[in-house]
Order: sequence, then structure tokens, then C-alpha cells
Amino acid sequence: MPDVPDFSAAPWRQDDTLAIAQAGRALTYAELSAHAAERARQLAVKGLAPGQVVMAPDLPAWDLPIMQHSLARLGAALFPFRADLPASELTALERLVAAEWRWRPESGCLQKTGQCPPQAAGSEPSDVRVLIKTSGSSGGLKAVMLTGGNLLASARAANQALGLARGDLWLTCLRLSHIGGLAICYRCALAGAAVLIHDGFDAAAVARDLGGRPVTHLSLVPPMLARLLDLGVAPPALLRVLLVGGQAVSTGLARRALEAGWPLHLTYGMTETGSQIAVRPAIGQNRLDTTLAGEPLPGVELDGAHCDEAGRLRVRGPMVMAGYAGPDRRPGRGLEPGGWLATSDLGCLTAEGQLRVLGRADDVLVIGGVNVSRAAVERRVSDAPGVRDSVVVGIPEPIWGFRVAVAYQGDVDEAGLEQWCRSHLPSAGRPRDFLRLEALPLLASGKYDRVRIASMLKGLVLKASSGRPGEPPA
Repeated sequence: MPDVPDFSAAPWRQDDTLAIAQAGRALTYAELSAHAAERARQLAVKGLAPGQVVMAPDLPAWDLPIMQHSLARLGAALFPFRADLPASELTALERLVAAEWRWRPESGCLQKTGQCPPQAAGSEPSDVRVLIKTSGSSGGLKAVMLTGGNLLASARAANQALGLARGDLWLTCLRLSHIGGLAICYRCALAGAAVLIHDGFDAAAVARDLGGRPVTHLSLVPPMLARLLDLGVAPPALLRVLLVGGQAVSTGLARRALEAGWPLHLTYGMTETGSQIAVRPAIGQNRLDTTLAGEPLPGVELDGAHCDEAGRLRVRGPMVMAGYAGPDRRPGRGLEPGGWLATSDLGCLTAEGQLRVLGRADDVLVIGGVNVSRAAVERRVSDAPGVRDSVVVGIPEPIWGFRVAVAYQGDVDEAGLEQWCRSHLPSAGRPRDFLRLEALPLLASGKYDRVRIASMLKGLVLKASSGRPGEPPA
């Protein structure tokens, strides 16, 4: 395989190595290549042209890797979406990017949407090959555009950092409509490794496959890891990489994973960068600082302050998106001059060149004139004895600005955790309200549902503070 493969030649090999597997089904690369070629032929007959966008559901997950490689061969773009997405939101996405086609895997039907993106006279077909929905820092609906070059650069850098090679097996239970799941399929194809697909996260199913298959790589978000640890699932002997990202990892969770023998790798990235841009390999008990995300991947430039003065991170490199999509799918939207992407995260580079991520810039609460980092409080609370994980929110308060509240999982009761916080946290950032839960609510992506948790805590505060004046932070 050449050093820089042609994206349109995906899946880049045609041998008898295992390519994808799920439950009782499997395809070799020769079979996957044949399936992709035949589907590309059928889609072209239907009228699909280079540069056009096909929206496809992420279930059944088995179908999506075939569609990935088929569209790559045609020079068209894949826009995967959650199969359970409300019809109104699906229509909004379709209009946002002026997607021309929708794929229905249950019938094998490619349907025109009626959308027609504006095109400049004489313009070449777009080189965008994937669009991914994201909420962005503002919470509004956005779609990230990634070119074939972005996807290949990301896959090559990640494979180098993670040691992914021909014959390896990567289990993914991340939805393929998210970049964290979809990127694994490109990485495996580029390396000649196989992807073991799950239709979402089911802890018992993941545990069965870890015990019965030669899994070498596994990607999880922190709540998924916590669930496996709660069930006492042991890492398989062949597992070399447990990649955990998508949100901050608490020190307590990292410690539990390491004590159980998991080969924990921390990562940092986002949809706008085609997934990860930094990896911290195989952390050990002697360096449990989970704010460290490791060295930037090859080709990644970070415009961040050194750690005596953390600021908002800016990123540039070959995996950084072409831009946010509009109906014209014009590149550059959302990028600064020079191709820089301004993230919503606070971070810095250590003297050793490692990226330290300190939370989101919009996570700072001003309480009685004091700046309080919600992420820093969350990390500290998660270190408390008897706390397995926690989510901290700021509840608006008319006198002091905010009051800090925490929902958590663990063995310690609310009174015990409140006492610990009094002894270990400064007054302005100390939680005033505590909610102990059997399980923290999750989004369909597996991440914590912070909106729902905040609503639960607001209800708790409202009930407790009826008729009570604001409590000073000091």
C-alpha cells in the first residue's frame, strides 16, 4: 500500500484478512471491497454524483462501513445520523447541508430529498467525504465537513500513536454517527485491522466479546468504563489499548481502571479535528494526573500558552475540518485565518510538550466575584473517598451569581461528602447541594446527560431553598 493512499481506493486492500465482524457475521477485505464496489455501481446507476451528500442511519451498524467505502469510491460524502433521530431534527439537518440523498438500508433504496445546494458556475465537485453532526460550543445545530485528506491524516496519525496493525481487532460500541466511532472504521481499513461492531453500548455484550474474541483495541467514554468496572469485567490478555475520551476522566475512575489491570490510554480531540489530536499512552499509577492528554499527534500544531498561563486552545493541522457546513458547503466557515480552529477548551503545553486540558472556557462560574472552574471542582469531588464519579453544575443564584451543586455515584452518603468538601475545597467552589444516585443519567452517546442532571439538581435546590436567602460563598 502506498504511503499516501488514494481515498477513492477505500478500503485500500483486497485480501483474506478479516475486515468487519458483528455477532455471527464477518467480511474479509476482499469481500468488503467487492460489496463496496457493487454498491457504488448501484448508487451511480441511481444518479448519485461526485460531491453529493448521502444521509444514512447508523443502524444497522453493519451497513455503515460498506456505505463509507462505497461513497469514497464515488467521490460522494457520507452524513451518518442516529437512527432514532426525531423526524423534525432529521429534516433540519437535511436542510442545513442541502443533502441530496437519503439511504434506507432496510430496503436498499436511495431516495432523492429534493434539496439542491447552490453551486458556483464551473465549480469542481467538493472534496468533502464525511459530514458529522455536532452541537458546537454554542449548543446550536452544526455539521462538520471532513475531507478525504482530513480523514486519512487523522487515521494515519492515530494508528501510529496506538500501534494499530494488520490482524488487530478493534471493538467499537460507540455509535458510528459520532466521529469517535466512524473514525475507527477508517483507521482499521488503513491498517488492515478488523473492526468488531456493536449496535451501541451493552456492558454484558461487550464483556462477552472481550472474553471470547482476540480484541486488541477498545474505545469507551468514561461512563462506559465505569459500568464495566462496576460489573467486575477484567481486561482480556490480548488487549493493548483501552482508549478513553469524549469527556474528562476523573482521577478516581482512572485509578480503578489501572488497579484492575486495564491498559488505559487517555485522548483528547473533537469532531472538528476528525477525532483525536493527542494521546497519552499507557498511563501508570505514579502519574494519575488525568488533565494530561499526552503529546500532540504528528502534524498537529497547538497555539496554546505554556502552563504558567492557560488559555483557550487553538489547533491547526491536516486533520482539522474543512469548515462547518451550510447549504453551499463552502469551506472555511468556523475557521480563523491561517486555518486555525479556536476550540472552546482551556489548555496549555507543559514543559515536556504534553497537552494539559483544564476544561471548557464556558465552564467558569463567577461566584461572589471569584472565578470557579466547574471542571476543577468536578475533578476534586471525584477524588473524594467513596465517590466513583461525579457531575458538578452551577445553579444560578440571584445574590452570589451561582451556587455549586453535585450529583454523584458512590458509597459515601451526602452528609459525609459534604463534610469532606468542607475540608478539601475553598469556600467559593465548594458544593452546597448533593444528590447521590445509583447511576448518573446518560445520553445515547454514552456520555453523562448534563442537562438532565442539572435539571435534577435545580429541583433539589429549589425544594431546599424555598424561602431561604442566598447563602454566601464565604
